[in-house]
Amino acid sequence: MSQAVTHIYEVYIRTTPEKLWEAITDGAMTKQYLFGGTLEPGQLERGKPMRYRLDDGTLLADGEVLELEPRRKIVQTWRGTPNADDPLSRVTWEITPLGDVCKLAVIHEHPDANAKSARGTQTGWPIVLSGLKTLLETGVPLVIGRHGEVPASASRC
Repeated sequence: MSQAVTHIYEVYIRTTPEKLWEAITDGAMTKQYLFGGTLEPGQLERGKPMRYRLDDGTLLADGEVLELEPRRKIVQTWRGTPNADDPLSRVTWEITPLGDVCKLAVIHEHPDANAKSARGTQTGWPIVLSGLKTLLETGVPLVIGRHGEVPASASRC
């Protein structure tokens, strides 16, 4: 059996806890930074599903709310559909207000360090969090693909 692994990502965003919470929990917002994945509407509460779908209805990621502290913390299970055979993992979103800035920590715990999803986390979360920060600070989505590529039409360099 493989060892577990935990990936921890922190980003500082010039925003309020309320706006950051909205960006994490509102499907219209998640679609703009989470690889096109819209968080399905529903009651955000313990034991309820948290699913992200693409525009065509394809399930991008599936999970369940384990803990919830509005405007501060969400703990959820996580299974990305590209790696549906991997063991269920756990994601914690934690918001810490720091004056005009919020620190967002995303902690992704994988029971198997060799799982595809554990390796994908290292590429995926930095893209997601960079997109979230850019969106909240500029109002404009950051265009980066799932594997870190920038479409030629979006290149400004």
